Amino acid sequence: MEIKMLNAMERFIIIFEKSKLSMSKFATILGKDRRTLLSWIENSDKKSPSDEVKSLICSHFRYSKDIWECDESEFYRYIDGIDDGDLRLIDDGYENLLKYIYENENEGSLILHPTFPNPAYRDFVTSSVYKDFDSDEAAQYRKKRGLKMRAYSFGAAEWYSIKSLLEFCFANIGNFYTKEQKIQILELMIVTFRDNLNKSIYFFDSYDKKIYGLDMFYLSVNPKEKRMFLKLPLETAIVEIKNSDLVTKIHTHYTHAKKCPTHIDPKDAVMIMELILNSLKDDESLEQTCDKIDKFSPYGAIFKKAISRKV
Repeated sequence: MEIKMLNAMERFIIIFEKSKLSMSKFATILGKDRRTLLSWIENSDKKSPSDEVKSLICSHFRYSKDIWECDESEFYRYIDGIDDGDLRLIDDGYENLLKYIYENENEGSLILHPTFPNPAYRDFVTSSVYKDFDSDEAAQYRKKRGLKMRAYSFGAAEWYSIKSLLEFCFANIGNFYTKEQKIQILELMIVTFRDNLNKSIYFFDSYDKKIYGLDMFYLSVNPKEKRMFLKLPLETAIVEIKNSDLVTKIHTHYTHAKKCPTHIDPKDAVMIMELILNSLKDDESLEQTCDKIDKFSPYGAIFKKAISRKV
């Protein structure tokens, strides 16, 4: 029985269709323009992908290089092996991790940060805190991601625990920020989020569901693309998850009024940051700040809940 063989361009077109990416996005991955990709597809009987294009496709989609030479059944086994329910480990070094996040974390994402603030704001104000494994390429991608995240038109929802906000402002342990840097970062975030319909910021009660608090890790959820990124407890690795049901479940948990943790209405988040900013400028204590929030907003109880009870 003769084994059917797909030619390279047929395989290329199947991979393009399976990716569900726009022609422009797929062309960008290959370093080409949309017209070039369209010409290849329209002249598939005459065109064959170059070795460079084949390599780029395997690298981006994590396919085996054997997909270009194997028989048809093996080809489908390879490309179907990574389906909507699989996990993908991104572990190609620190620089490549930053590059991957920069290129693939798109608008419409809901981002949960384990600490306040987002590095996009921190790195705009402070010098690098990654001296042990930093590089020019890593610094470049952190800068590019920061510009992308801070852009007024970049639509995203950022979630921080109230605990992490208070730790940033008042903790004495594990806090490398100076008073001046804290003020600069808060001022930057206030300007970024004030009256910005593209962005929203949430401060939530991480003790709402668990007595010991919800210890957060970096999680970026994009419901439109049905994928999310989960930061592993390693500096150089993340997991990309494309399980539609899981992505929807997590996104719903943080957007459904009856399911999400108790939080400050995003319309009031800038006002809360302004109150804390004034407290920092006036050298007020954590307790004084919470009393001020209690006086000038309806969120005093949530903030005081994050402070340990005195015995």
